[in-house]
Amino acid sequence: MRKALGLVALAASLTPVLGAVFGYNSGAQKPGGVKNQADYENEFRAAKALQGAPAGGFISVRLFTMLQDENAGNNPIEAIPAAIATNMRLLLGMWASAGSAKFDRELEALVTAVNRYGDAFVRLVDGISVGSEDLYRNSASVEEGSNPGANPQVIVGYIQKVRQRLSSTKLKAPIGHVDTWTAWVNGSNAAVVAACDWVGMDAYPYWQSTALPNNAIEQSPRLFQEALDKTRAASQGKPVWITETGHPVSGRTWGQSVASVENAKRYWNEVGCPRFGKEPIWWYKFQGDQTGAEPNFGITPAGQLTTKPLFDISCKPPGSSSPVPMPVTTGHTGAGGPPTESSSSAATSSGVGNSPASDVSSPPLSTTSALPILSSAATSSGIRNSPRSGVSGSTILSSAGTSTGVRNSPRSGVSSRTSTSTILLNSTVSSTSSSPATNTNGADVTTGSFGGVFAALLAVVFAV
Repeated sequence: MRKALGLVALAASLTPVLGAVFGYNSGAQKPGGVKNQADYENEFRAAKALQGAPAGGFISVRLFTMLQDENAGNNPIEAIPAAIATNMRLLLGMWASAGSAKFDRELEALVTAVNRYGDAFVRLVDGISVGSEDLYRNSASVEEGSNPGANPQVIVGYIQKVRQRLSSTKLKAPIGHVDTWTAWVNGSNAAVVAACDWVGMDAYPYWQSTALPNNAIEQSPRLFQEALDKTRAASQGKPVWITETGHPVSGRTWGQSVASVENAKRYWNEVGCPRFGKEPIWWYKFQGDQTGAEPNFGITPAGQLTTKPLFDISCKPPGSSSPVPMPVTTGHTGAGGPPTESSSSAATSSGVGNSPASDVSSPPLSTTSALPILSSAATSSGIRNSPRSGVSGSTILSSAGTSTGVRNSPRSGVSSRTSTSTILLNSTVSSTSSSPATNTNGADVTTGSFGGVFAALLAVVFAV
């Protein structure tokens, strides 16, 4: 029996668990080039010190590429040493829509980062996303001239390649794929779901101009919940992470959805606040686009980095002067896991899809107080130049429009934001369940490919 209990403990240690996360998306470009380590450090410090944030600021950032230079070499993106310096957690991204040779460079950069930075890097990794909206951009609904995506078989092959290559390294983070909710509900993409440890969902009611009765701001909570429910129904029991969502503070009216600071605040309060501290979410986005492109999803203005948002983001209950309390952030287990608190802060600027210079860096903040981190990430997605009414894949299984857009470059990503994450012990998940398991705080529990190990060990326990 003692031996059996030891096996259970071993199984638990092998199962990655990611609770609630409060984060944001961050692209790699700035006007005239790409961000360097100093740019990322300044951004991360601002994002982590965001005034009024439910947990003091974002503590996780979602990236879109592993390469510092997308055109040459395999050098890892300099966001990694910046994250180590600022204790910012990472949802890593690998660009998967530029062919196998480019993806191989992404993988080499990831392995190089593990070997170069070791535990200091590995402990910060929340997960790895193989691709971003590749299935959506592979569909006929995307306008002519947009960056082509990748078909399901290609994404599955890339995921398998990453698993194999990382198996001999110390990085054991859960691997998934990020796409629009309409891509996930398309049955032709089910093989990608099966290959993932987690499913990343991008959803924007703002873009759903064909939604019924309409996509006005008052419909956003319902439309977002419907997208989340449909994604979970298609997730084959895998945890669903909210990797992009948000509402523009300025720009054109899309359908019945008006871009304004007032509506962005309402979306934050009615869609974001109920989920912060309960599940992984990366908001779109932290800072307004530096090129002035519209619509603008930034919760802070473009230009000089600032920790002051455009509206109150405290998630205070009506009549209360205190923000909603958040559980302590601990991240996922395995490979060390991310730290429970951070001593620095950061901000990021996010860009516009189809733009060669979507993100910019700013000078260091005049003050950067050290703050304990009590929550982890939410992500926001870049601006696409296509309507959100299309769906991914050849077989349309959803009546609502797609919620995310098209990026033509891994440099066009967005800034992210953090909400609390909590590791729950003594929780198990079946990899074949019809809906994702939740912990006692309502957070999805990640098992992925480790679920089979856990089940096998439990079988040994009961046999004993």
